[in-house]
Amino acid sequence: MDFQLNEAQKMLVELADRMGREQFAPKAARWDREHEYPYENVEALRRAGLLGMTIPKKFGGPERPLIDVVLAIEQIAKYCGVTARIVVETNMGALGSVMAYGSEAQQRKLAQRVLEDGDKPAIGMTEPGAGTDLTALKTRAVEADRHYVVNGTKHWITGGGISKSNLIFARIIDRDGKDQGIGGILVDLGTPGFSIGRVEDAMGLRGIPEAELIFENCQVPAENLVVRDPKEGFKKLMNGYNAQRIGASSVALGIAQGAHDLAVDYMGQRVAFGHKLKEFQGLNWMMAESEMKLEAARLLIYRAACNARLLPNNVMLPQMKEASIAKAYTGHASFEVVSESLQMFGAAGYSRDLPLERMLRDVRMFQIGGGTSQAQLNMIARSIFPAT
Repeated sequence: MDFQLNEAQKMLVELADRMGREQFAPKAARWDREHEYPYENVEALRRAGLLGMTIPKKFGGPERPLIDVVLAIEQIAKYCGVTARIVVETNMGALGSVMAYGSEAQQRKLAQRVLEDGDKPAIGMTEPGAGTDLTALKTRAVEADRHYVVNGTKHWITGGGISKSNLIFARIIDRDGKDQGIGGILVDLGTPGFSIGRVEDAMGLRGIPEAELIFENCQVPAENLVVRDPKEGFKKLMNGYNAQRIGASSVALGIAQGAHDLAVDYMGQRVAFGHKLKEFQGLNWMMAESEMKLEAARLLIYRAACNARLLPNNVMLPQMKEASIAKAYTGHASFEVVSESLQMFGAAGYSRDLPLERMLRDVRMFQIGGGTSQAQLNMIARSIFPAT
């Protein structure tokens, strides 16, 4: 087992770190304060080749392994969690599901939008009455003549109103009125019958809207159906979401590493009682605990990314158990690391003059979004005690 990065990966890490430090960090507070989507960062990412890294070569992408995306996300998140989240959404999630299970026409269309336009495909799962329990979703896509009629409401959809491409989870109803199970259908922004409702006033990561998507007799071409499989449809869609969980974990890790780095630098400068903070044993132990948590989270994420399965079109999606372990552990550990890092600054850390309070708000999301920590524990437990 080799834990060393190859030369291409080292160059990728250096590029992502430099962009984060020089281009993204100076404006990170602005996106949070103004609730503004960082279009200029998206264009910088596109020019640097950090969007669509997982897209197969046959569709114009570089077809890089999942671990490379994780490395880039982690570095960027040290400086701007919002921008790092965009890297997740333009390499995983809806994009991965379509690349693995969609038609060639769907794959080419989505690849072009990401690589050329910087579009961030959205994945529409959560509903007012179906969050962790996605099997309770009520959105329906009813088959008609060469199209599907979609009705329902989604909420807390990341990028709602920004994303041109939206992969919507819905109950697929055939012409005879028979429920074909949960499937996925692509709905373009601007389609008649598709509107944007409430935009949440979120606690953190406020540069990307979390919006309500409303479908009222929305007619979608039949060729936009991505997954229709009564037995395996929901499982296939959730396979695609396993990569999203690894991406989310990478953002949380990067935010925590960034906060930790700030605390280390500060402790080497700040003097109290005649000594630098780094000379106090109690504080050293706190930082050592944080260091262990960061390294453990990193290993879990890297393992899940490196062990991802090879699916059609060379798409790599992680195993559910490994993705859930990485997300459950990293969500809690990262929040604790950021909180301890803020503590090192005392009252200054609690002020908006420093980025620590924003980082604490941002990292809190990763114990909730993408499947709560408790939901991940349930999935891990089911892998230990499978149904008989």
